[in-house]
Amino acid sequence: MAVEGRAVGMRDSPQGKQPMVTTGTVEAVSEEDGAGYAGVLLAAAREQGLRKTERTRLGLLAAIAAALNAGTPRGALKVADVTRAAGVAHGTFYRYFDDMPGATEALVEAFAGHVRERLSGARQGETGSRERVSGTTLAYARLFRDNAPLMRCLIGLDGEESAFARSYRELNRAWYGRMAAAIARRRARGEDGAQADPQSLLPTAYALGGMIDEFLTQVYLRRDPALAHLAADEAAIADLLTGLWWRGAYGVVVER
Repeated sequence: MAVEGRAVGMRDSPQGKQPMVTTGTVEAVSEEDGAGYAGVLLAAAREQGLRKTERTRLGLLAAIAAALNAGTPRGALKVADVTRAAGVAHGTFYRYFDDMPGATEALVEAFAGHVRERLSGARQGETGSRERVSGTTLAYARLFRDNAPLMRCLIGLDGEESAFARSYRELNRAWYGRMAAAIARRRARGEDGAQADPQSLLPTAYALGGMIDEFLTQVYLRRDPALAHLAADEAAIADLLTGLWWRGAYGVVVER
């Protein structure tokens, strides 16, 4: 995760055995109903002037996103359930995707682009300021809360060897490099003006990004009882992580 607006996707294109959880058709889902990214996809599908093929593809992706958010494990997703929820014929699915793993990867790739946009839109204030660090951390925490299963898929890409997973890792490595350089520049302001080698700060950037991902994983994915009181208080989470990030990056407690 990036407190400065991490690039987590390439573009805005878009386990276990148990029955898929659905509640009616996907058309009934909205962002207000807590649909998370499924609601975003459905809103996009309703845009004027969209071709039918694009609308159908978005509907299928929304059905998969809704199923994941409703508790269906990634490995238990079934084409028949997804097409029924999307209101299309079973064979229609294969006009857009080769199989369910391919469709899920397309969804995760599209979601990564959505995360990137949301974090970029949250970048307010001077680079490295508490306002910017806190704003992007808050946006990331809300994305985690509303899309926990998709975040699990996104974070879990490290163990996969798909083309998107490899690109995702490359993008993350590039982000850590930029963050290390930003920390080096800001540290130089308060010292003797000599800037540290950004390469020497790469471990710091990795550690800080990992701290945020792991903390949010404990709150929203593992649902640790000790952190349950924070699950509905993203502002408190952002405040805590911002302070820790600042201290880890610059060795001081950030002023409010």
